[in-house]
Amino acid sequence: MARYKRDTKVNNLLITEKTYRVFYRINDRKRELTLGTRDIPINVARNKAQQILGEVAQGIDPLNNKKSETLNDVFQERLEDLYNRGKKCVSKNDKGEFVGEIVRSWNNDIRKTLGREPLTSIETGDITRLHREVSKRAKYQANRVVQEIKATYELAIALSYTKFNPAKYVPTHPENRRNRPITDKELAELNRQINIREAKIHPRHLKSIKYIRLVLLTGARCVSEIGNAKWSDLKDNKLVLKNHKTDYQGEDRVIQLSKQAMAIINSLEKKDEYILGVKYPFHTWRAIRDAAGCPDLQFKDLRHNFGTLGGEIEKLEDVSGMMGHSSTRTTERYRKLRDQKAAIYNQEISDYMTKIMMSN
Repeated sequence: MARYKRDTKVNNLLITEKTYRVFYRINDRKRELTLGTRDIPINVARNKAQQILGEVAQGIDPLNNKKSETLNDVFQERLEDLYNRGKKCVSKNDKGEFVGEIVRSWNNDIRKTLGREPLTSIETGDITRLHREVSKRAKYQANRVVQEIKATYELAIALSYTKFNPAKYVPTHPENRRNRPITDKELAELNRQINIREAKIHPRHLKSIKYIRLVLLTGARCVSEIGNAKWSDLKDNKLVLKNHKTDYQGEDRVIQLSKQAMAIINSLEKKDEYILGVKYPFHTWRAIRDAAGCPDLQFKDLRHNFGTLGGEIEKLEDVSGMMGHSSTRTTERYRKLRDQKAAIYNQEISDYMTKIMMSN
């Protein structure tokens, strides 16, 4: 068996049994540089090989000028890898820049702190201190920070930039499954505050109000579905999305639109390819939530509320289909037993039991 084979797209990329290597010639010398193990995706190895060959073309010997990669450098390579593999957590905007939740998280808490540091200089204590600092603002976000750093180091190890993952032993906060059903009284007050704000808000912010109403009425995911919905996705009284969170199953995500939801969409002007042109109405939602006396409510609780109310009057499998879940087990988490319904069910059971006892 040959010691290696050449890649079909990058001729100087050598593929051995365990590693990727790049071969080049500089100053009449043959050189060979290991890029990483075969665990890394081939596209990552190709990108790295082309970068190195570009340096050689400029007369730079990578083996003599091997720089210490920073955390930001490897994160950029990770984004390239995720994008090339078609992962929905990252995409590119019109400028060709990477966008997505992990990019926002990184830019907010990591890029200007540990992101600038060389990989080999970052220790477990550094990441622990960053986790504690972010925890003062948001505990779960602090956990996401550690997760992103850990995943980035895993790629760095695969690329042979380092041999140790300092994020591996950072203690994180326990995360309990969220259980915050919206009461009937809270739902009515939220609606009242939406009406009040809709009457006073500046016209350019009306789309944020309509965004909140659509999430409330459809149970759709906010950013990935309502925020990204285009006019071309509108088919009669439903939205048919080709690109969505569960499109790996090969099926379209169909969001049924009630008369109330269609009235909202029909009130919008077709000025852009996107129906709303709003990615996430955070400030508007926060103002409505606080005014309604529900400061602990999260925007995603509106989607959960749709599943909860749907579960009280419809079959579980039907609610699962409407919410775009791959299985009813996921829907079960959304369908919560609210206190007022629990009280009614308890009374019905007690009455039934009393009837049995009295009749005998």
